[in-house]
Amino acid sequence: MTSLRTVMLGVSAAALTAGAALAADPVEIDVKGEASVAAGLVDGDAKADANAEVSVKGSTVLDNGIEVGAVVSGRLDGDQPGQMFSGGRYSSLLSGGPRGIAPTDSDAYLQGAYAYARGSFGQVIVGRDQGVARLLGVTSPTIFSSVNVNNWQTDLSGLNDIHTLNDFTGYSTKMTYMPPANFLGGVLGGLQLGVSYSPVLRNCGDLLCAPEAGFVVSPEGIMLTETSKWDDAIEAAMYYEKGIGLGTDRLFVGVGASFIHADEDTRTVSSVFGDYEAYSVGLNLAYRGITLGGSVKSTNAGLATFGDDGYLAFDAGVTYRTGEDAGDVAFMIGVGQSEANVIGANPIDPTLFRDTRSAQAGVTYVLGRGISVGAAAQYVESKKPVAAGGPEEATTVVIESSIKF
Repeated sequence: MTSLRTVMLGVSAAALTAGAALAADPVEIDVKGEASVAAGLVDGDAKADANAEVSVKGSTVLDNGIEVGAVVSGRLDGDQPGQMFSGGRYSSLLSGGPRGIAPTDSDAYLQGAYAYARGSFGQVIVGRDQGVARLLGVTSPTIFSSVNVNNWQTDLSGLNDIHTLNDFTGYSTKMTYMPPANFLGGVLGGLQLGVSYSPVLRNCGDLLCAPEAGFVVSPEGIMLTETSKWDDAIEAAMYYEKGIGLGTDRLFVGVGASFIHADEDTRTVSSVFGDYEAYSVGLNLAYRGITLGGSVKSTNAGLATFGDDGYLAFDAGVTYRTGEDAGDVAFMIGVGQSEANVIGANPIDPTLFRDTRSAQAGVTYVLGRGISVGAAAQYVESKKPVAAGGPEEATTVVIESSIKF
């Protein structure tokens, strides 16, 4: 099976590279990125965080009309963990795909590197990239770049465990195929489908990716350590968008759904770990400047003995934008909740039993095209066993400035 994976990825990459030699148009280079700085008070304590991401794409069009290209992206982020999580930030094992290539103590890392081919057949992507479950995912709307009620990039409180993105495979090497958008036409016009396959989730060796080792507390209260590995991860996703005429305006409906399954290869006789499964679904409604939506994610967190009750999270919110030009403003209100029932009421380790609720309200002001500044207030309440410290809560007031180019 390993040799088959190697041949599959090698042939695909070679085909894309060879195709570039037939290019009819010159290679075009496109650079884009975004950065944000957030600073605020968490129950009176000053805290701050910075995030930055930049990607470089080179592409050309062949004589047969097929576009081929390659993308490399890097990221600077001190608040993100070393790897993706199977459930939420505190609720589950450190498992899943890597965030990128870098020493484990580095805040800067190579995030993605992939080649692609796009044409009438659809799109094929080979390399280190997000899977379709993340690419086609729909969550609650937000007006901020990093300060969110869920799927955090900046979490000054340190308590936010609400994660509805289906991104278990991280930036592991994978192959993705998406047929042409709207290829079914008719009433299904606006439909985008996709599938991704990741041979292994940790594949850059040594300490360049996050470690494989995991831990879990059994229902009997026994702390178990075990090196585990997930491979042969398959994900499927769909996104459907439809515009409905309402007088002189249109109501846009966007729906996303995804599923991920990864085989677990246990290294010991213990049966703590199991195949990973996760489902997510999201809905957005947009009318004029108002967007309303939310999403739900459920996963077994990759544990063999807890069925589908390992982790459940949802978010919901509404935003209003007057526009995206200088002087425009935007408002948002959002809520979220997660239930991490991985070990029931076992009090030994709070990181494996935590239920969290959060709420956020905020406003942003556009200084110029792609440049904005905003302020938000967020409340987070996180419950855990009394023996492990009991409930925690935090109130955060934060200012975020961001730029996109």
